[in-house]
Amino acid sequence: MAGIIQKIRDKAGLAVLLIGLSLLIFILTDLLQSNAFIRESLWGQSDVVARIGGEEIRYAEYNQLYERARRNQGETNDPFAEEQIRGAVWQQLLSDRLYQKEAELAGLQVSDAEVYEMFVSDNPHPLVMQVFSQGDQTYEKERVKQILRQAETNPEFAKQLREFEDYLVQVRLREKYEALLKAAAYVPAPLAAYQNALDNTSLTFSYLAVSYSAVADSLVPISERDIKRYYEKHKAEYALSEPERVLRYVVLFKEPSAADTATTYESLSSLKEAFARAEDDSAFAAANSDFPVDFSFKRWPDLPNEVRDSITSVGQLIGPYLSDKGYAIAKVDTILRDTQPVYRLRHIMIAKGLDSVAARKRADSLYRVLRPEKFAEAANQFSDDWQTKFASGELGWYTSSGRFGRTFYEGLAKAPVGRLYGVISSDQGYHIVEVQEREERQARLAIIIKEIAPSSQTLAQLRQRAQQLAREAQTSLDEAAQKAGLSPRVSPTIRPSAPAIPALVGAREIVQWAFDHKAGDLSGVLEATNAFVVAQILSASEPPYKRWEEVRDQIEPKARNLLKAEYIRRRIEGKSGSLESLKEAYGPGAYISRADNALYGGVAVPGIGIEPKVLGVAAAMQPNQISSLIEGTNGVYVLQLINKKAPEPATDATARSYAAGQTTTQANLLTGRFLEAQKERLGIEDRRYRFGF
Repeated sequence: MAGIIQKIRDKAGLAVLLIGLSLLIFILTDLLQSNAFIRESLWGQSDVVARIGGEEIRYAEYNQLYERARRNQGETNDPFAEEQIRGAVWQQLLSDRLYQKEAELAGLQVSDAEVYEMFVSDNPHPLVMQVFSQGDQTYEKERVKQILRQAETNPEFAKQLREFEDYLVQVRLREKYEALLKAAAYVPAPLAAYQNALDNTSLTFSYLAVSYSAVADSLVPISERDIKRYYEKHKAEYALSEPERVLRYVVLFKEPSAADTATTYESLSSLKEAFARAEDDSAFAAANSDFPVDFSFKRWPDLPNEVRDSITSVGQLIGPYLSDKGYAIAKVDTILRDTQPVYRLRHIMIAKGLDSVAARKRADSLYRVLRPEKFAEAANQFSDDWQTKFASGELGWYTSSGRFGRTFYEGLAKAPVGRLYGVISSDQGYHIVEVQEREERQARLAIIIKEIAPSSQTLAQLRQRAQQLAREAQTSLDEAAQKAGLSPRVSPTIRPSAPAIPALVGAREIVQWAFDHKAGDLSGVLEATNAFVVAQILSASEPPYKRWEEVRDQIEPKARNLLKAEYIRRRIEGKSGSLESLKEAYGPGAYISRADNALYGGVAVPGIGIEPKVLGVAAAMQPNQISSLIEGTNGVYVLQLINKKAPEPATDATARSYAAGQTTTQANLLTGRFLEAQKERLGIEDRRYRFGF
């Protein structure tokens, strides 16, 4: 026994050491897993979805906003709707945080009493009016108070109400801050009058022009050093606030095979007998359709074409037929006579204008001489309805809520089918019509639609093709695509804030891969909702600037134009005299022309195009003065001003009117540019792509 105790004593120190190490490892593990900065630094893992001005938006918070938006939107299997929800959640969060930061600095708040008044007051907030005016209900203060009191005993409703109140607070803070922004806009009347006079100053001048395109590239050799020098000098033009990628990719779409189509057809056909016997058409359709069933009454023209032309009786089964969603079977449940007939027609309208009597005479005269076979030609020539004038007057199916009003619709009741009829009056004019069809029926159908979707076997085969493509692409993506009978695509510039890729739905996996890799990297098989993809990164730029190699092709023509401008300058500079003598001094490639009535406040010079430097120099010149050389966007110019005509001086009342208009414009510009300015000032780091948002 004593020997055992002695052994325990001998090992005690080791045991204490092991226990201590275990505790230390446990503490360090907990620290590393709980500290986002350390976790991200060591393993590149983080739950930060975005950073807005240094504020971290974590996954749990963002996912809660996203799930709430999905819940409010309702269940949907539409991938496009999912993408719209993702974009809307981000934009709403971004807007709220950017405004909230400025509102806090300005000391703006929304009190509880103010929130309550937004719900129940003589002037409730429009959003509250909208929420409490659903269906046939109208906003009533007392009814809203009664509804709000339900939150005291209904926890679920109280939670929804708090979410709505939080949203209202953000909206009100934004409204308050935008009101401050608009109030900061002010243009004094004298300045407004001066700006108006400047913008509307008419300039007429002759000019000598040498276009950059008139100088052969061989005359101005350009080096890589020249291109790099241009890039360094104009680096600010290529600033980046977020990373960018451009992909070259090959797509195998998840399309159903012929066997999938046949299987869908057979599956739907097997339901016909049971559908014909069903007593509750709507319930049977809802239980067997891949899409929601619309069991409402439809006007005859609104029925599917394949159905409308086949209906003969109630209880009739039509199909399977091919619809825009898949194969469908329709069962006629009810046919009723519509009290508001619809008409398919064409028309010629003579607008009433200022002289309705003369318009009526024109319409009567045209009706008397018009022959049916000339109707389309007459509509194209004489009709004043620009929506149908060049469509042979075709109005399509016209209902009681049509755009020409009730009088016109009621006049159609007297029109015989298949013959010209006139003249029918409307608020807009006088009409000659030809009713091609009149339909008084409406019907209610139960429609079962089966989506034609690729089977698991088809998807497996497509994935195998994509895997083969990915293996062969290791040598050359273009050659692998050509061998597979496919054409590579090039994406537009992809950013975390704009992750869409043309033709692909649900491309989050592809975007995530792209921003985790560098230029030249080739992917394996990536999956979108509607396709398998093999991609290669053509270019990858990271803030703060695009790499010069990425923009080299954009820079080269601009850098070359600088050299061409210098070449043109050397051939003209130092010469004096008229424009003609300068043209002669330069030689072939130079030409003289004239710009008449160019407005300083305009965007283009007649005969030249968009050349703001030319307009600026011309506005500062005196008549007959010849300018120095102007290096423009498209060429080099020398001007001789002929005439400068300013508008008449504004009266005090006119100046005040200008000031009001320009102040409103500036106020709208302030609010419109606020978010972009805030993004640039605070900095936005968008990592949503890492989390599938």
